[in-house]
Amino acid sequence: MRVDKVIVRAALSTLAAIIVLFGCMILALCFLYPSTMMNITYDLGMDKASVKYAMRAYDRTDDVYYVAFATEVAIGADLDEQIEDCGLAFTQNSDFTQYCLERDAKMNLGGDYAQYVYGQVSLAQYRQGEKDEALATAFSALAENTFPKNNAVQGLTLTVLMEGDTTTKEKIYEEMMNIESGLSGEDKQNFDALLSLFDK
Repeated sequence: MRVDKVIVRAALSTLAAIIVLFGCMILALCFLYPSTMMNITYDLGMDKASVKYAMRAYDRTDDVYYVAFATEVAIGADLDEQIEDCGLAFTQNSDFTQYCLERDAKMNLGGDYAQYVYGQVSLAQYRQGEKDEALATAFSALAENTFPKNNAVQGLTLTVLMEGDTTTKEKIYEEMMNIESGLSGEDKQNFDALLSLFDK
């Protein structure tokens, strides 16, 4: 009986040591290697955790890749709060414009990745009831005297019209009137196409 107890105790001690070591390893990964945890949690389908670790890696490195990853995962998982937080950090990164140009070149779809990101952030804000912030974000995506296809303002406007939100619709219309005079060519055509959806 004593021998059995010694064996059981030894086995339990070994198991406890393994559990402690495993826990220490996970903690080390969490705090020392957030980029590794970002990939592990993403592969396991733990999107919210993956976004969190991506942002930890970004906070340490300021590498645009991590905030872009966090934003894209948040968008794919419909995590509105994270889309807003990560997306705003992404657009404010000094490498944002270059990253978007590289994405456009790789995708070769004739699209505008920057407008997509701004649009998703704007929609996330709108869905959270931050309507004025959504409006500001969408219009901030437009460079002076430009109104490209599939821009952030178009995405927000279509959502607002579908929701029947007349107050925000009026605000969008007012903002559009402020930029109309500087547009020409294809930009003006895109503008007029959107304006035609307003019953004015």
